[in-house]
Amino acid sequence: MKSVVIYYSQTGSTRKIAQAIHRGIIETNEQCDLTAIKDVTPRDLDHYDLIGLGSPIWMGAEPPNVRIWIESLPKQQGKHIFSFNTHGVMPELYFPAVVRRLNTKGFAVIGMRDWYGDYYSQTAPRPYFTDGHPDEIDLKEAEDFGREMVSISKRIRAGEANLIPLEPKQVLTPQLLVLVEFYRSGHNPHGLLKYHPEKCNYPKCRLCMDHCLMNYIDLSVSPRVFGSNKTECDMWMGCTFCEMICPTGAISCDWEAFVERFSASMPANPSDHPLQKAADAAIASGRLRLLVPKEKIRWDRLYYQVYNKHPRFKIPKDE
Repeated sequence: MKSVVIYYSQTGSTRKIAQAIHRGIIETNEQCDLTAIKDVTPRDLDHYDLIGLGSPIWMGAEPPNVRIWIESLPKQQGKHIFSFNTHGVMPELYFPAVVRRLNTKGFAVIGMRDWYGDYYSQTAPRPYFTDGHPDEIDLKEAEDFGREMVSISKRIRAGEANLIPLEPKQVLTPQLLVLVEFYRSGHNPHGLLKYHPEKCNYPKCRLCMDHCLMNYIDLSVSPRVFGSNKTECDMWMGCTFCEMICPTGAISCDWEAFVERFSASMPANPSDHPLQKAADAAIASGRLRLLVPKEKIRWDRLYYQVYNKHPRFKIPKDE
C-alpha cells in the first residue's frame, strides 16, 4: 500500500503534525510520501492507495486554497482518505464541512483528527491559549494516528466496512457569532491591506509573493500587482499573513480602526468573548492543556500591539 500525507501550513503547526503522521505511517513499513498541497496535482493521487489531507482552520473550515484544490479533484471511486487539522479553540465546524466535500468527491473518509496549534491573529491576545502546541505529546498522538490510519485502511479493504465513520453533522457554535460579524462586513474584516512600494525590498525579498496562498501578489510585473484588488487586498477570509511577514512594513493595515469598529459588536467583558468562553470550556474539560500561564493571556495585549516591529512573524524553517 502506498500512502501520501498532503498538507497546507502557514505558520508551521500543521506541517509538524503532518510530519509526525508521516513518521507513524513509515513505522508500519508502508511506503509514504509527504508533500505540501501546492506541489500536488489531482493526477498525482492516482499513484496512492491512502491519502492524508490536513490544514489549519480558517473561519471555521479549511483555507480557500485547500477548498479550491479539493474542488479541482476528479471524482474518486471510494479511495481512502483521512482528514486532520490544527486550530485555536473553535474546531467544531471544520470536519462537517471538509468531510462532506470529500465525500461528495467520492472519497471514503476513514478517519479524522484535530490538534491545537500556535494561533497567530493580529487581534487575538498574545500569548494565546494554544501557544506551545503542537508539543511532544501532540506529535506522539499524530504518529499513533498515522499508524492507526494504515491499520484501519487495511481492515476496511479486508471487508470491515463498518470502520468508516459517519459524516459529522453540522453544529451551531459560538464561533458563528464571530463569523457572522465578519461576513456582514462585506469585505476583509480586518480592513484593507495596503502596499507601499517605496518601502519594499523586492527583488531581494519575495516573502509576500512566495507565501500568498491565493497568488494575489506579483511584484515582477509593471505595474506591480498586490492583493485581490491588484493595488490593495480585500481578501474576504481575513488573511493578513503578508503584513505579518513583511520585514520592512511595506504592507500595512489599520489595526486600531479594526478594533474600534468591531468592539461594538463584541462583549464589553473579555470573559464573555466567544473565544475566551470556548477556551475556558476546553480547559475545564481537560481537552486543552495550557502550556502558558493563564494569567498571562490578556485581551489588553493583542498580537499587533505586542509585535509592533517588522516582521511581526518570522516563518519557521522546515524541520
